[in-house]
Amino acid sequence: MSADLVSPFTVADFNADDAGVLASHLRALADPARLRILGLLRQHGPMAGRDLVPLLGLAQPTVSHHLGILRDAGLIEDRPEGQRVVRVLCVDAITVLATLINPNVGSNGGGR
Repeated sequence: MSADLVSPFTVADFNADDAGVLASHLRALADPARLRILGLLRQHGPMAGRDLVPLLGLAQPTVSHHLGILRDAGLIEDRPEGQRVVRVLCVDAITVLATLINPNVGSNGGGR
């Protein structure tokens, strides 16, 4: 563990709302498939659910379920693209999550 990692629990302005947001996001992230989905979206950019199925090796309904949880948590959003809907990362939500986990991320240009 890095010595410069700061726990959000030691920051005076980490309030009940911040804790609620962090808990919601962490619940959504508490599954390997959902973490892989976020990684794939970061790596490949916007993707349709059907494009994620073979990469994840999961059934379409299972992928749809995981996408719904990530969408409900505000970590991804659906975006129409022609005749299909693609999923994209919500960069602002990911940034908030990173900042709640390590408040120094936003203040020093990258943190650890």
